Amino acid sequence: MPTIKNVQVILENKQLEVPMGTTLKELLSHRDHSLPPAVAAVVNNVLHELSYPIYCPATINWLDCTHEWGNRIYKRSLSLLLYAISQKLYPNHKLRILHSLRNGYYCELNGQTEITAADIKTIEKAMGDLVKQNVPIEKIMLSHNDVQAFYRAWNLEGKASLMGMSSHTLMPIYRLNEYCEYFFSDMATHTGILCEFKLLPFDHGFVMMIPGGCRNKMITTEFKHPKKLQAALKSYDDWGTLMGIQNVNDLNQCIEKGKFNNLVLMAESMQQRNLFKITDSLYESFPEVKLVLIAGPSSSGKTTFTNRLGIELQALGLKPILISMDDYFLNRDQSPKDENGEYDFESIYAMDLDLFSRQINELLSGTEVEIPIYDFKTGTRKPQGNKVQLTDKHILLIEGIHGINPLLTEHIPAENRRSIYISCLTQLNFDDYTPIPSSGNRELRRLVRDIKCRGTSPDEVLLRWLSVRRGEEKNIFPYQENADYYFNSSLIYEISILKPLAEEALKTIGPSSAAYPEARRLLRSLRCFLPVESDFVPSQSLLQEFLGKSCFYRD
Repeated sequence: MPTIKNVQVILENKQLEVPMGTTLKELLSHRDHSLPPAVAAVVNNVLHELSYPIYCPATINWLDCTHEWGNRIYKRSLSLLLYAISQKLYPNHKLRILHSLRNGYYCELNGQTEITAADIKTIEKAMGDLVKQNVPIEKIMLSHNDVQAFYRAWNLEGKASLMGMSSHTLMPIYRLNEYCEYFFSDMATHTGILCEFKLLPFDHGFVMMIPGGCRNKMITTEFKHPKKLQAALKSYDDWGTLMGIQNVNDLNQCIEKGKFNNLVLMAESMQQRNLFKITDSLYESFPEVKLVLIAGPSSSGKTTFTNRLGIELQALGLKPILISMDDYFLNRDQSPKDENGEYDFESIYAMDLDLFSRQINELLSGTEVEIPIYDFKTGTRKPQGNKVQLTDKHILLIEGIHGINPLLTEHIPAENRRSIYISCLTQLNFDDYTPIPSSGNRELRRLVRDIKCRGTSPDEVLLRWLSVRRGEEKNIFPYQENADYYFNSSLIYEISILKPLAEEALKTIGPSSAAYPEARRLLRSLRCFLPVESDFVPSQSLLQEFLGKSCFYRD
């Protein structure tokens, strides 16, 4: 009988020898038990489920729900758990996991009767019981044709068509007890890992709250109802339903039937109508309101939105003055640092708040001021003769990530200002149980833009993204509800446009790169979309900011 050989692994900076074929799950005994449960691991720069066996020397980094990659797996696995329980308890109702909402998912159970708060408690308890039982989540590899046949047997032709776009011979179906589903990416191996969650009634359904993410903390019972955010998301969802585009297969069908151009025009028209509503409201508030602050996360389209808003206000006879908050950065040597000793440029304290408040109040009182210019190469702020004074028709449009943070405007009269929150609130889902996160759309936008317009490598964009997301969670998202207006910059068609450009960049990232797991995940998601050339996108479209062809940036 052959001797089982050992293999060397580096695990949490410790070198170990383990028998060949040892699974990641078996290695969990070496993990610090005070940490959240690991849901997966990165092995030699490749993300793997805990069932993965080790056969060669490996460096292993655990992923738990406090890491964005691990958090996605945790969410998907909880979604399977919710699906299995809701099917068992309420077989006449249809579960829909509609979108992300704060640190969780907004879900609805549509059926013959309304789901009550008591029903939601019943579902939560049943999910908890299954967690305590530590039931295996079984991965079943089926042929490409068998997966399609599986969904066609349940009259799910859309899901079958989506599965047909995969290039893989074998595909994974995940089974929890008697309930099976495909979830587009990696999953937990057993329910015992999913020990932190909470279901809370909200709107017409409930929120499944999930721990971790970039917040790096476990779940709390506190849930501040994001009413403005939910209203914006619902409006977009209702429009998608009206257009007959609720999931990726619907979008692909639109492309195949030659209706894509019409969809582009309708999506742009809807966005333009929302811009008009904000413009008209600001015009009606003028001249009392002479300061408009535009905030939003990375790659939400703040710059183009601000330019478009300025054009619309000009058309009504006003004279917008556009100012960037970036010009109020402190000199680099005065900037705050994060816990790693790196400059934290996304902190509000990286801004000269005193100078900002003083100059804005002076402008509102009619005084001429010299707006500074920040030189990013030298990391210094310099006066360059940029003098500004408000007359009767002038209105200030100030763009930057901190526009809805109350610290920024605490010394500026509330009656003289309005704030706009702009974000890419994606409503297009893969299926009823798998939303596409808004951050995913923005990540693709940033990838395409930074490569094309800023000369950044694909690896750099993806590796920087995790830090960007942590900054957003800390500095932007907690203040969303402060905004007077919401503007959804998402365009239902955009991933089909971004796909060819993003795929080309992602395929250049090799296994030696720390960005490789994220590149693989994005490539896997993009396979589900049919590609479309960017010629369909109008020059004034907000999407052109990321394609490098915007009419607002022509020489």
